[in-house]
Amino acid sequence: MTAPLAPVSGRTLATSILIGSCALLVLGVQPVLLGALVQEGRIAEAQVGNLVTIEMLSMVLGSLAGIGLLRKMGARVVIGLAGLIVAAANVAMTGQSGMMMLSLLRMVAGLGEGVLVASALVAISRVARVERASAIFLAVQTLLQAVVAAALPLVTIASSRTDTALGALAAAAAIAAAAALSLPQYLQPAAPDAERGAVTRASLTALLGAGLFLGAIVSVWSYFGLWLIRYGYPPTFEGTAISLCLVAQVVGALTAARFGERLPNRQTISACAVAGALLVALFFAGRGNATAILAVSIAFGFVWLFTLPFFAGWLIEIDPGRRAVLYLTAFQLGGAALLPSLAGVAVGSFSVDAAMVFGGAIFVVLAAATFTGRLVTPR
Repeated sequence: MTAPLAPVSGRTLATSILIGSCALLVLGVQPVLLGALVQEGRIAEAQVGNLVTIEMLSMVLGSLAGIGLLRKMGARVVIGLAGLIVAAANVAMTGQSGMMMLSLLRMVAGLGEGVLVASALVAISRVARVERASAIFLAVQTLLQAVVAAALPLVTIASSRTDTALGALAAAAAIAAAAALSLPQYLQPAAPDAERGAVTRASLTALLGAGLFLGAIVSVWSYFGLWLIRYGYPPTFEGTAISLCLVAQVVGALTAARFGERLPNRQTISACAVAGALLVALFFAGRGNATAILAVSIAFGFVWLFTLPFFAGWLIEIDPGRRAVLYLTAFQLGGAALLPSLAGVAVGSFSVDAAMVFGGAIFVVLAAATFTGRLVTPR
């Protein structure tokens, strides 16, 4: 029996945001985890993009499956089991090496992480102010990522930075599984429109734009740790730069939550894409100056999460029924999966610099498309 849809309570929203934030902790830990995997000889540098792609695509499939499961099953069971699966996959990965085994375990973890994220997506879609709730979700998940990323360089499990990061991910998944017990029995998304479906041509354009933006971000972010190593920066500096970037992301998300409703969605996205391209250029310009790298990292983090809530606002403009916004994270993660894989091809052919250039080029494409109207469709 399906419970009738109703606005979610503040407690349910807060619990779902916590669960989703634990699931997405991997995004903040990625530079540390991937860099450590390469340094410890567990994978080759050119395989980093492929590993990111496998996990991100699995998260996309997991989030879509999670939305479907929440329509038919109890939220506590669905989310609780997903959390336990993610924890088990991360524990099983400790001490492992080789692309085949690591890919399999990251795929399992990604599927579970996607199901966990679905709880946050459904809860956010059922509040009055979706854009603000999205910004708060981004701020909370990123604050958690900042704390963990700052702590990881200071803690080592069995002399392995990789296993330390995996332990943090497993602990977060266990917390998500425990938090699932506080969810209501049912947490159901809105049903698709019988005539138009959940995604129309208009909403699809905004979703594709969101995928391009986050794909460009992650193409830079996934290789950021290795890029710093290439230019002689130690792991402790990497942790500092990543932590400052994550804190700036929190500030960006909160700024969007406070002032975002006053700004036009599409035009803001276009301007932020231009800013992203400029910041990639500044990374190269300041690569020999530690202070400059930290400053650009802060600006990059701010633009990252300041921009993302505007995609939710754009989708609400197109689809006030809030069906398409359920798929925002799926498209964003799809872009985050596919584009870094292409960047990995460029890295294999040239160097880690190619990933940064590739990300900057995607920013330029998105800025041009939104400015000229190629990604704009009638409401």
